[in-house]
Amino acid sequence: MRSLSLLLVVAALPLTAQAPPSTSPPVPAIRLVTAPPAGVPDTPRAALEELLAGNGRFAAGKRVRTVDTGRDAALRAALVKGQQPFAVVITCSDSRVPDAFVFDQEPGRLFTIREAGNAPDLQGLASAEYAVEHLGSKVIVVMGHTGCGAVKAVREARGRPLPGNLWALQAGMAGLLESTPEAPDEDAAAYGTRLEASNAQRQAQALLDRSNLLRERTAEGRLRILPALYHLDTGKVQLLQPLTSAAEVEHP
Repeated sequence: MRSLSLLLVVAALPLTAQAPPSTSPPVPAIRLVTAPPAGVPDTPRAALEELLAGNGRFAAGKRVRTVDTGRDAALRAALVKGQQPFAVVITCSDSRVPDAFVFDQEPGRLFTIREAGNAPDLQGLASAEYAVEHLGSKVIVVMGHTGCGAVKAVREARGRPLPGNLWALQAGMAGLLESTPEAPDEDAAAYGTRLEASNAQRQAQALLDRSNLLRERTAEGRLRILPALYHLDTGKVQLLQPLTSAAEVEHP
């Protein structure tokens, strides 16, 4: 087995502006490696370590899992037999957020749910439950991103109905503007980033509020649900305040 060459300590970075208040415990320090471990992570902590290590490689321009095209045929053949995605990524449909690249993972390792504004509807919620219950996923990352057009559209509409079916964006983010008001003298860019982070947190919380299965798995320590924000300019994924209980952290 390849030896682990470098250990890092990664903690959540602060938001550009103050994040919405939370009574949840801070994100614990995570031990990371620069080289991808073999096999599929089998605990929530190991799954999160692999995601963050992969993002570190991506941000540094050192991807290893998604660049070997010589393995494509063999990988396709292996995946015909089944899949074992260790993580669910609920993220925006924005073409600038390629989650497999962002976390440096090849096909078969991530179960991705993409909707504008990373606000899963009932089908998205059912998809997350399926991945956890039937495919064994250990972590769910609800990942917003800077420069989100869906959040901007809702912000600029300020309660006025958007045209066509775009009203669904407003429905998915209902209450976002009220829960995250603009601060005096706050510039548009800072407020936009704060809204994007707040939306990721709200959507992560909604998973727990709407799903008995996900709540149970989290309470048992078999699952972690974390909100995050992807920064387009740096390629880094910023973990936000966790929404799950402290009891979950005790499970290795």
